[in-house]
Amino acid sequence: MREEIMEGIRRHILPLSGVEKAELLEVWPGHSKITLEITEGALNLYGNLHGGFIFTLCDITSGMAAYAYEYANVTQHGNIDFIKGISSGQIFVEANAIHKGSRSVVNRVEVTSSDGILLAAGSFTMYLLSAL
Repeated sequence: MREEIMEGIRRHILPLSGVEKAELLEVWPGHSKITLEITEGALNLYGNLHGGFIFTLCDITSGMAAYAYEYANVTQHGNIDFIKGISSGQIFVEANAIHKGSRSVVNRVEVTSSDGILLAAGSFTMYLLSAL
């Protein structure tokens, strides 16, 4: 993959509270996977990883998978189901394209714990802006 494309993918990990600590594990067109150690600052008032934080990680990972097609993109639609809470440890967020059209990419995104328990699952439609 071209270095400028990889740099654009890396820029998807924004300096939001704790999100910048995400580590990119895998990326190729239509796929990306990140991992992150849960920090106390990412917990909600009930002591679980905050749903908005999880949604943000899913959105970022989905954008990376679409960007790897060498297209600038923005989120057109995102939905998520929160299945199980988690309060510590490592999580993995993986996006896989289930459809790529001329103007959009639909990704299935799953969040799992280090022991493989499904924590959240969603679908994100990324609108393709322009080729890079």
